[in-house]
Amino acid sequence: MRKALAVLALAGLLLALPGCSSLMNGERASSTPHKSADRPEPGQGEAQREASDYDELFQALTGFIHSGTEHGVIRMTGYRGDLEADLESAVLTAANSTPEGAYCVYYINYSLINLVSMYEANISVIYRHTPEEAAAARSVENEEELHAVLKESIEARASVVALRLSGVDIAPEDIERCVESVYYENPGTILYIPTCAVSSYPEEGEERILELRLSYPYATSTATTRRNNLEKRAEEIIAADDGADVTEQLLWLGNFFKENVRFDESVNTSDRQARRYSAMTAYGALIQGSAVGEGYAMAAKLLCDKLGIPCIVVRGRLDNMDHAWNIVTLEGGQYHMDLSRFDPEGAVFRNDAQQEYYNYWWDRDEYPACAFPSLYGPEYDPPAGEDEPGPAQGDTPAHPEDPDAGEQPGEENPGAGEPVPEEPGGEDAPDDPANPEETPDPDAPDAPDAPEPPENPEEGGIAPPSPQDPQNREENRDGGE
Repeated sequence: MRKALAVLALAGLLLALPGCSSLMNGERASSTPHKSADRPEPGQGEAQREASDYDELFQALTGFIHSGTEHGVIRMTGYRGDLEADLESAVLTAANSTPEGAYCVYYINYSLINLVSMYEANISVIYRHTPEEAAAARSVENEEELHAVLKESIEARASVVALRLSGVDIAPEDIERCVESVYYENPGTILYIPTCAVSSYPEEGEERILELRLSYPYATSTATTRRNNLEKRAEEIIAADDGADVTEQLLWLGNFFKENVRFDESVNTSDRQARRYSAMTAYGALIQGSAVGEGYAMAAKLLCDKLGIPCIVVRGRLDNMDHAWNIVTLEGGQYHMDLSRFDPEGAVFRNDAQQEYYNYWWDRDEYPACAFPSLYGPEYDPPAGEDEPGPAQGDTPAHPEDPDAGEQPGEENPGAGEPVPEEPGGEDAPDDPANPEETPDPDAPDAPDAPEPPENPEEGGIAPPSPQDPQNREENRDGGE
């Protein structure tokens, strides 16, 4: 019997991370009678192989795929086994269950012909990726290697990254977590968090090829200009910091932020897409002079890196509202530091107990413990049974679907952040004049109405809200920022 089988080997998994939807694609196969009894003539450059059992048949098919063969012939004499069933199984397995087959093959068609003394299978393959593209996939055997590849790729603004997994099962959520980690660790070189869609070939297993499609806000030329301007501005700020030790350097930075950066109350940071706006970046804080808590924290991380002060960005909540701050290492210990609420008369460097007293919440398992006595400013340990202070000011309300939201200390904040305007254009669209963030661009020479923040802290700027003293917080309670 002569048959023709068409196999459509689509992507097994498409998962969007921030800002994208997910799509699952399977495989489709159909079998129809072969109409022609004529033996097709081999084409120019057509590959020919022989097989006498299933293993050799499978090796012949994968050999075609690895070499990028579009038309090939497999001759089988004295075949041991059910040839028709084996050929169908080998085609499906080679095209859908191997990394190269699932990644490279879009469509396979074959016809099986009985030539009396032998059988001949004529194979035709249509490819979605070339063998060279499959061979170029970066090898990843653990999350540390994944982190290194993503950092290099995102800093270079790569749009497509192919990863070859070997002996490790990395889930899509691992990719999402790693993209975010790379972003929060590199505020000077990665100004905006990209969105990422992941396709897996095949869908499951420890031997796979993952294809990551990354998209970025703003054109590459705009991103490069902003990164250069941010680097220059950070160097100017560090050069002016005359602190004698780490504590004095950080206090100088706190005063600089208070004098030169204003807290932007218009951004709803509970919207994940808002992270792509300047108010949540180091660029917004240091160049545009306007930011929310995450922008302050990213700017503090950038400046601390330049000063050689160990510093990480902490994402959590303040009074049930999404917020970000830093943990810094000084005098041999780790301390919480929130420069968006810098108060030189208050407890600037806090331990975990103090941070909780001021109604902050964070995932204790994700960040290092801060167990040392607080530094600089009064230390306050509330007596047992004393009412905790009322709400301070966070960035935006926490996600309403968050099951932990109602379990956090502090009263519910009646205010809510304003909705974030939709970004015009596509992910890599050029700057749109309708976007207030791009018109005028503070980097452009023709934007006199958007000057950079003064280099001298004494020359102006609007200070962010200060933390309230425990004794008078109830008298100065504000709504959401």
